[in-house]
Amino acid sequence: MWPLALATILALLADQPVPYQDFSKSGAGFYGSGRELPDPVGLRSIRIGVLGPEKDAIGIQQRAAIEMALEEANQRGGFHPGNSPEIPYEMVFRGDDGPWGVAANQVVKMIYEDQVWTIIGGLDGQHTHAAELVVAKAWVPVISPAAIDSTIEYANVPWVFRVAPSDSTQAEALLTYARDRGYRELAVLSETQRDAYSGFKRLEECSRKMRFPLASHLEYSTVDPEAVVPRLRNLTVDGVIVWGSQDSAVVLIQAIRNAGIRVPVLGPSSLATPEMALKAPKSGRVVAASPFDFTQDGVDLQGFIRRFEKRTGTPATWVAASCYDVARLVIESIESAGLNRARIRDGISGISFQGLTGRIGFNQLGGNDSRPVLMSLEAGRWVSIKAAIFNKGSN
Repeated sequence: MWPLALATILALLADQPVPYQDFSKSGAGFYGSGRELPDPVGLRSIRIGVLGPEKDAIGIQQRAAIEMALEEANQRGGFHPGNSPEIPYEMVFRGDDGPWGVAANQVVKMIYEDQVWTIIGGLDGQHTHAAELVVAKAWVPVISPAAIDSTIEYANVPWVFRVAPSDSTQAEALLTYARDRGYRELAVLSETQRDAYSGFKRLEECSRKMRFPLASHLEYSTVDPEAVVPRLRNLTVDGVIVWGSQDSAVVLIQAIRNAGIRVPVLGPSSLATPEMALKAPKSGRVVAASPFDFTQDGVDLQGFIRRFEKRTGTPATWVAASCYDVARLVIESIESAGLNRARIRDGISGISFQGLTGRIGFNQLGGNDSRPVLMSLEAGRWVSIKAAIFNKGSN
Protein backbone atom coordinates (compact mmCIF):
# COMPACT_ATOMS: atom_id res chain seq x y z
CA MET A 1 0.00 0.00 0.00
CA TRP A 2 2.63 2.53 1.12
CA PRO A 3 5.01 1.88 -1.81
CA LEU A 4 2.12 2.43 -4.24
CA ALA A 5 1.05 5.65 -2.49
CA LEU A 6 4.64 6.90 -2.39
CA ALA A 7 5.10 6.15 -6.08
CA THR A 8 1.90 8.04 -6.88
CA ILE A 9 3.04 11.08 -4.87
CA LEU A 10 6.46 11.07 -6.51
CA ALA A 11 4.87 10.84 -9.95
CA LEU A 12 2.67 13.83 -9.20
CA LEU A 13 5.62 15.83 -7.91
CA ALA A 14 7.65 14.94 -10.98
CA ASP A 15 4.78 16.05 -13.22
CA GLN A 16 4.32 19.37 -11.39
CA PRO A 17 7.78 20.41 -10.16
CA VAL A 18 8.00 23.27 -7.68
CA PRO A 19 10.54 25.88 -8.85
CA TYR A 20 13.22 27.09 -6.46
CA GLN A 21 12.37 30.61 -7.53
CA ASP A 22 9.71 31.88 -9.92
CA PHE A 23 11.37 34.68 -11.86
CA SER A 24 8.10 35.56 -13.59
CA LYS A 25 7.06 37.08 -10.26
CA SER A 26 10.39 38.70 -9.47
CA GLY A 27 12.11 39.98 -12.60
CA ALA A 28 15.57 41.47 -12.69
CA GLY A 29 14.44 45.10 -12.53
CA PHE A 30 16.83 47.91 -13.34
CA TYR A 31 18.94 49.15 -10.43
CA GLY A 32 21.62 51.00 -12.37
CA SER A 33 22.33 54.70 -12.63
CA GLY A 34 20.96 57.16 -15.15
CA ARG A 35 17.72 58.39 -13.69
CA GLU A 36 19.52 61.36 -12.14
CA LEU A 37 20.77 62.69 -15.50
CA PRO A 38 19.20 65.99 -16.63
CA ASP A 39 17.13 66.17 -19.80
CA PRO A 40 19.14 67.39 -22.81
CA VAL A 41 18.48 70.81 -24.30
CA GLY A 42 18.55 72.11 -27.84
CA LEU A 43 17.17 68.98 -29.53
CA ARG A 44 15.59 69.43 -32.96
CA SER A 45 13.58 66.21 -32.74
CA ILE A 46 12.79 63.29 -30.46
CA ARG A 47 14.10 60.26 -32.32
CA ILE A 48 12.26 56.95 -32.08
CA GLY A 49 14.19 53.99 -33.47
CA VAL A 50 12.37 51.42 -35.60
CA LEU A 51 13.92 48.02 -36.35
CA GLY A 52 12.30 45.77 -38.95
CA PRO A 53 12.54 44.31 -42.45
CA GLU A 54 13.00 46.95 -45.13
CA LYS A 55 11.63 45.02 -48.10
CA ASP A 56 8.95 42.70 -46.67
CA ALA A 57 5.31 43.78 -46.56
CA ILE A 58 5.23 43.43 -42.78
CA GLY A 59 8.05 45.97 -42.46
CA ILE A 60 6.21 48.42 -44.70
CA GLN A 61 3.14 48.06 -42.49
CA GLN A 62 5.28 48.59 -39.40
CA ARG A 63 6.74 51.85 -40.66
CA ALA A 64 3.46 53.22 -41.97
CA ALA A 65 1.64 52.59 -38.68
CA ILE A 66 4.41 54.15 -36.57
CA GLU A 67 4.59 57.15 -38.89
CA MET A 68 0.84 57.65 -38.42
CA ALA A 69 1.20 57.68 -34.62
CA LEU A 70 4.14 60.10 -34.70
CA GLU A 71 2.41 62.43 -37.15
CA GLU A 72 -0.67 62.54 -34.94
CA ALA A 73 1.50 63.35 -31.92
CA ASN A 74 3.20 66.15 -33.86
CA GLN A 75 -0.16 67.55 -34.92
CA ARG A 76 -0.99 67.81 -31.22
CA GLY A 77 2.18 69.82 -30.67
CA GLY A 78 4.90 67.20 -30.29
CA PHE A 79 6.91 67.03 -27.08
CA HIS A 80 6.80 69.94 -24.61
CA PRO A 81 9.80 69.95 -22.21
CA GLY A 82 8.59 72.39 -19.57
CA ASN A 83 8.31 75.90 -20.97
CA SER A 84 10.61 75.17 -23.90
CA PRO A 85 9.40 75.19 -27.53
CA GLU A 86 7.70 72.05 -28.77
CA ILE A 87 9.92 69.36 -30.28
CA PRO A 88 8.59 67.04 -33.05
CA TYR A 89 8.89 63.28 -32.95
CA GLU A 90 10.96 61.66 -35.70
CA MET A 91 11.17 58.05 -36.82
CA VAL A 92 14.63 56.61 -37.48
CA PHE A 93 14.35 53.34 -39.37
CA ARG A 94 17.08 50.75 -39.83
CA GLY A 95 16.45 47.51 -41.68
CA ASP A 96 17.27 44.15 -40.11
CA ASP A 97 17.19 42.19 -43.40
CA GLY A 98 20.01 39.73 -43.77
CA PRO A 99 21.99 37.46 -41.45
CA TRP A 100 21.27 37.32 -37.73
CA GLY A 101 24.05 39.75 -36.78
CA VAL A 102 22.67 42.57 -38.94
CA ALA A 103 19.99 43.43 -36.37
CA ALA A 104 22.54 43.80 -33.57
CA ASN A 105 24.69 46.11 -35.70
CA GLN A 106 21.70 48.24 -36.62
CA VAL A 107 20.69 48.57 -32.98
CA VAL A 108 24.21 49.75 -32.11
CA LYS A 109 23.98 52.42 -34.84
CA MET A 110 20.56 53.57 -33.68
CA ILE A 111 21.76 53.97 -30.11
CA TYR A 112 25.17 55.57 -30.64
CA GLU A 113 24.84 57.31 -34.03
CA ASP A 114 21.15 58.17 -34.22
CA GLN A 115 20.74 58.81 -30.48
CA VAL A 116 17.26 57.30 -30.28
CA TRP A 117 15.30 57.29 -27.02
CA THR A 118 13.66 53.93 -27.52
CA ILE A 119 13.43 51.24 -30.21
CA ILE A 120 10.27 49.67 -31.65
CA GLY A 121 11.14 46.20 -33.04
CA GLY A 122 12.06 43.58 -34.01
CA LEU A 123 9.05 41.89 -35.41
CA ASP A 124 10.08 38.32 -34.54
CA GLY A 125 11.90 36.52 -31.79
CA GLN A 126 15.23 36.18 -33.60
CA HIS A 127 15.67 39.89 -34.27
CA THR A 128 14.34 40.89 -30.86
CA HIS A 129 16.89 38.59 -29.21
CA ALA A 130 19.63 40.25 -31.27
CA ALA A 131 18.52 43.66 -30.02
CA GLU A 132 18.33 42.26 -26.51
CA LEU A 133 22.03 41.38 -26.55
CA VAL A 134 22.91 45.02 -27.26
CA VAL A 135 20.55 46.88 -24.95
CA ALA A 136 21.42 44.64 -22.00
CA LYS A 137 24.63 46.74 -21.97
CA ALA A 138 23.60 49.92 -23.81
CA TRP A 139 20.47 50.56 -21.69
CA VAL A 140 17.85 51.65 -24.23
CA PRO A 141 14.24 50.39 -24.09
CA VAL A 142 13.21 47.97 -26.83
CA ILE A 143 9.56 47.05 -27.40
CA SER A 144 8.56 44.32 -29.83
CA PRO A 145 5.04 44.84 -31.21
CA ALA A 146 4.75 41.47 -32.96
CA ALA A 147 7.24 38.89 -31.65
CA ILE A 148 5.48 36.05 -29.83
CA ASP A 149 8.60 34.16 -28.70
CA SER A 150 8.25 33.72 -24.93
CA THR A 151 12.00 33.11 -24.58
CA ILE A 152 12.47 36.86 -25.12
CA GLU A 153 11.60 37.45 -21.49
CA TYR A 154 13.40 34.29 -20.34
CA ALA A 155 16.63 36.29 -20.74
CA ASN A 156 15.32 38.60 -17.98
CA VAL A 157 16.72 41.79 -19.52
CA PRO A 158 14.81 44.70 -17.94
CA TRP A 159 15.09 46.88 -21.07
CA VAL A 160 13.13 44.59 -23.40
CA PHE A 161 9.34 44.29 -23.65
CA ARG A 162 7.05 41.99 -25.67
CA VAL A 163 3.48 43.07 -26.56
CA ALA A 164 1.80 40.29 -28.60
CA PRO A 165 0.38 37.20 -26.84
CA SER A 166 3.18 34.70 -26.34
CA ASP A 167 3.65 31.48 -28.29
CA SER A 168 2.86 29.64 -25.03
CA THR A 169 -0.59 31.19 -24.74
CA GLN A 170 -1.25 30.69 -28.45
CA ALA A 171 -0.24 27.02 -28.19
CA GLU A 172 -2.55 26.56 -25.22
CA ALA A 173 -5.47 28.19 -27.05
CA LEU A 174 -5.00 26.03 -30.15
CA LEU A 175 -4.61 22.76 -28.26
CA THR A 176 -7.59 23.53 -26.04
CA TYR A 177 -9.66 24.16 -29.16
CA ALA A 178 -8.51 20.87 -30.70
CA ARG A 179 -9.09 18.86 -27.52
CA ASP A 180 -12.54 20.32 -26.92
CA ARG A 181 -13.57 19.36 -30.44
CA GLY A 182 -12.45 15.79 -30.02
CA TYR A 183 -9.33 15.73 -32.19
CA ARG A 184 -7.27 12.63 -31.49
CA GLU A 185 -4.64 12.56 -34.23
CA LEU A 186 -3.15 16.04 -34.36
CA ALA A 187 -0.10 16.61 -36.58
CA VAL A 188 2.22 19.61 -36.25
CA LEU A 189 3.99 21.04 -39.29
CA SER A 190 6.66 23.57 -38.31
CA GLU A 191 8.83 25.67 -40.59
CA THR A 192 12.60 25.17 -40.39
CA GLN A 193 13.33 28.53 -38.78
CA ARG A 194 13.98 29.63 -35.22
CA ASP A 195 10.61 31.10 -34.22
CA ALA A 196 8.69 28.12 -35.57
CA TYR A 197 10.94 25.71 -33.70
CA SER A 198 10.38 27.69 -30.51
CA GLY A 199 6.62 27.54 -31.16
CA PHE A 200 6.78 23.77 -31.55
CA LYS A 201 8.60 23.45 -28.22
CA ARG A 202 5.79 25.46 -26.58
CA LEU A 203 3.25 23.12 -28.19
CA GLU A 204 5.12 20.14 -26.75
CA GLU A 205 5.18 21.69 -23.28
CA CYS A 206 1.50 22.53 -23.42
CA SER A 207 0.51 19.09 -24.70
CA ARG A 208 2.30 17.46 -21.76
CA LYS A 209 0.59 19.74 -19.24
CA MET A 210 -2.81 19.09 -20.82
CA ARG A 211 -2.10 15.36 -21.26
CA PHE A 212 -3.16 15.80 -24.86
CA PRO A 213 -0.39 14.17 -26.91
CA LEU A 214 0.59 15.29 -30.39
CA ALA A 215 0.37 12.48 -32.92
CA SER A 216 3.28 13.54 -35.13
CA HIS A 217 5.64 16.36 -36.05
CA LEU A 218 7.04 17.19 -39.47
CA GLU A 219 9.24 20.10 -40.51
CA TYR A 220 8.88 21.95 -43.80
CA SER A 221 11.30 24.13 -45.72
CA THR A 222 10.82 27.86 -46.11
CA VAL A 223 11.78 27.69 -49.79
CA ASP A 224 9.81 24.54 -50.64
CA PRO A 225 6.99 24.03 -48.11
CA GLU A 226 4.97 21.78 -50.43
CA ALA A 227 7.63 19.06 -50.23
CA VAL A 228 6.30 17.89 -46.86
CA VAL A 229 2.78 17.17 -48.15
CA PRO A 230 3.45 13.59 -49.42
CA ARG A 231 4.71 12.67 -45.93
CA LEU A 232 1.58 14.19 -44.41
CA ARG A 233 -0.63 12.15 -46.75
CA ASN A 234 0.86 8.96 -45.29
CA LEU A 235 -0.36 9.91 -41.81
CA THR A 236 -3.79 9.46 -40.29
CA VAL A 237 -4.75 12.87 -38.92
CA ASP A 238 -7.94 14.69 -37.96
CA GLY A 239 -6.29 18.09 -37.59
CA VAL A 240 -3.09 19.91 -38.54
CA ILE A 241 -1.25 22.73 -36.80
CA VAL A 242 0.86 24.78 -39.22
CA TRP A 243 3.42 26.92 -37.38
CA GLY A 244 5.51 29.20 -39.56
CA SER A 245 5.71 32.55 -41.32
CA GLN A 246 2.76 33.83 -43.31
CA ASP A 247 4.13 33.39 -46.82
CA SER A 248 5.31 29.82 -46.43
CA ALA A 249 2.20 28.85 -44.44
CA VAL A 250 -0.13 30.12 -47.19
CA VAL A 251 1.72 28.08 -49.80
CA LEU A 252 1.72 24.99 -47.59
CA ILE A 253 -1.98 25.17 -46.75
CA GLN A 254 -2.87 25.53 -50.43
CA ALA A 255 -0.72 22.47 -51.20
CA ILE A 256 -2.43 20.52 -48.40
CA ARG A 257 -5.84 21.31 -49.89
CA ASN A 258 -4.70 20.54 -53.43
CA ALA A 259 -3.59 17.13 -52.16
CA GLY A 260 -7.14 16.42 -51.02
CA ILE A 261 -6.43 16.72 -47.29
CA ARG A 262 -9.54 18.41 -45.86
CA VAL A 263 -8.90 18.29 -42.12
CA PRO A 264 -9.02 21.58 -40.15
CA VAL A 265 -5.83 23.65 -40.12
CA LEU A 266 -4.87 25.51 -36.96
CA GLY A 267 -2.11 28.04 -36.57
CA PRO A 268 -0.59 30.93 -34.60
CA SER A 269 -1.00 34.64 -35.21
CA SER A 270 1.12 34.52 -38.38
CA LEU A 271 -1.90 32.93 -40.12
CA ALA A 272 -4.38 35.61 -39.02
CA THR A 273 -3.77 37.87 -42.01
CA PRO A 274 -5.68 39.44 -44.92
CA GLU A 275 -3.54 37.35 -47.26
CA MET A 276 -4.90 34.16 -45.75
CA ALA A 277 -8.45 35.50 -46.06
CA LEU A 278 -7.87 36.15 -49.77
CA LYS A 279 -7.06 32.45 -50.16
CA ALA A 280 -10.12 31.43 -48.12
CA PRO A 281 -12.10 29.72 -50.90
CA LYS A 282 -9.28 27.22 -51.30
CA SER A 283 -8.08 27.09 -47.69
CA GLY A 284 -10.98 25.22 -46.12
CA ARG A 285 -11.30 25.23 -42.35
CA VAL A 286 -8.60 27.51 -40.87
CA VAL A 287 -8.45 28.65 -37.24
CA ALA A 288 -5.78 31.09 -36.05
CA ALA A 289 -4.79 32.47 -32.65
CA SER A 290 -4.97 36.20 -33.26
CA PRO A 291 -3.54 38.72 -30.76
CA PHE A 292 -6.95 40.43 -30.70
CA ASP A 293 -10.29 40.50 -32.54
CA PHE A 294 -9.44 42.83 -35.42
CA THR A 295 -13.03 42.60 -36.74
CA GLN A 296 -14.61 44.21 -33.69
CA ASP A 297 -16.72 47.32 -34.25
CA GLY A 298 -14.72 49.72 -32.08
CA VAL A 299 -14.77 53.25 -33.51
CA ASP A 300 -11.05 53.84 -32.89
CA LEU A 301 -9.95 50.52 -34.39
CA GLN A 302 -12.12 50.77 -37.48
CA GLY A 303 -11.09 54.41 -37.93
CA PHE A 304 -7.44 53.38 -37.86
CA ILE A 305 -8.09 50.60 -40.37
CA ARG A 306 -9.74 53.05 -42.79
CA ARG A 307 -7.00 55.66 -42.40
CA PHE A 308 -4.29 53.05 -42.84
CA GLU A 309 -5.79 51.62 -46.03
CA LYS A 310 -6.31 55.09 -47.46
CA ARG A 311 -2.69 55.94 -46.70
CA THR A 312 -1.05 52.73 -47.93
CA GLY A 313 -3.55 51.18 -50.33
CA THR A 314 -3.32 47.89 -48.41
CA PRO A 315 -5.47 46.39 -45.63
CA ALA A 316 -4.15 46.89 -42.11
CA THR A 317 -2.89 43.72 -40.43
CA TRP A 318 -2.89 43.10 -36.69
CA VAL A 319 0.85 43.88 -36.83
CA ALA A 320 0.08 47.40 -38.11
CA ALA A 321 -2.42 48.00 -35.30
CA SER A 322 0.06 46.69 -32.72
CA CYS A 323 2.85 48.93 -34.06
CA TYR A 324 0.51 51.93 -33.91
CA ASP A 325 -0.34 51.10 -30.29
CA VAL A 326 3.30 50.66 -29.31
CA ALA A 327 4.28 54.00 -30.88
CA ARG A 328 1.55 55.75 -28.89
CA LEU A 329 2.61 53.90 -25.74
CA VAL A 330 6.20 55.07 -26.26
CA ILE A 331 5.04 58.67 -26.76
CA GLU A 332 2.99 58.55 -23.58
CA SER A 333 5.96 57.15 -21.65
CA ILE A 334 8.31 59.85 -22.96
CA GLU A 335 5.88 62.62 -22.16
CA SER A 336 5.49 61.30 -18.62
CA ALA A 337 9.16 60.52 -17.94
CA GLY A 338 10.97 63.18 -19.93
CA LEU A 339 14.06 62.67 -22.04
CA ASN A 340 15.81 60.12 -19.87
CA ARG A 341 16.18 56.53 -21.08
CA ALA A 342 16.12 54.98 -17.61
CA ARG A 343 13.00 56.87 -16.59
CA ILE A 344 11.35 56.04 -19.92
CA ARG A 345 12.10 52.36 -19.21
CA ASP A 346 10.52 52.71 -15.78
CA GLY A 347 7.44 54.28 -17.32
CA ILE A 348 7.07 51.51 -19.89
CA SER A 349 7.52 48.76 -17.31
CA GLY A 350 4.72 50.13 -15.14
CA ILE A 351 2.33 51.33 -17.81
CA SER A 352 -1.28 50.29 -18.27
CA PHE A 353 -2.13 51.44 -21.78
CA GLN A 354 -5.51 51.01 -23.47
CA GLY A 355 -4.83 50.64 -27.17
CA LEU A 356 -6.67 49.55 -30.28
CA THR A 357 -5.52 45.99 -29.63
CA GLY A 358 -6.60 45.93 -25.98
CA ARG A 359 -4.92 46.75 -22.72
CA ILE A 360 -1.11 46.59 -22.70
CA GLY A 361 0.82 46.09 -19.49
CA PHE A 362 3.97 44.18 -18.68
CA ASN A 363 4.79 41.53 -16.10
CA GLN A 364 8.01 41.41 -14.10
CA LEU A 365 9.90 39.93 -17.04
CA GLY A 366 8.62 42.44 -19.61
CA GLY A 367 6.00 40.23 -21.26
CA ASN A 368 2.44 41.31 -21.90
CA ASP A 369 0.10 38.72 -20.36
CA SER A 370 -2.68 39.26 -22.94
CA ARG A 371 -4.56 36.25 -24.27
CA PRO A 372 -5.08 35.46 -27.95
CA VAL A 373 -8.48 35.41 -29.63
CA LEU A 374 -9.29 32.42 -31.82
CA MET A 375 -10.41 33.51 -35.29
CA SER A 376 -11.95 31.38 -38.02
CA LEU A 377 -12.24 31.92 -41.76
CA GLU A 378 -15.94 32.14 -42.61
CA ALA A 379 -17.06 32.95 -46.17
CA GLY A 380 -13.78 34.63 -47.02
CA ARG A 381 -13.42 36.76 -43.90
CA TRP A 382 -12.09 36.38 -40.41
CA VAL A 383 -14.55 36.17 -37.50
CA SER A 384 -13.97 35.33 -33.86
CA ILE A 385 -14.79 31.75 -32.92
CA LYS A 386 -17.42 32.99 -30.46
CA ALA A 387 -19.09 35.02 -33.20
CA ALA A 388 -19.00 32.08 -35.59
CA ILE A 389 -20.60 29.82 -32.97
CA PHE A 390 -23.26 32.43 -32.21
CA ASN A 391 -24.12 32.95 -35.88
CA LYS A 392 -24.29 29.24 -36.70
CA GLY A 393 -25.61 27.92 -33.43
CA SER A 394 -22.79 25.34 -33.44
CA ASN A 395 -19.05 25.02 -33.98
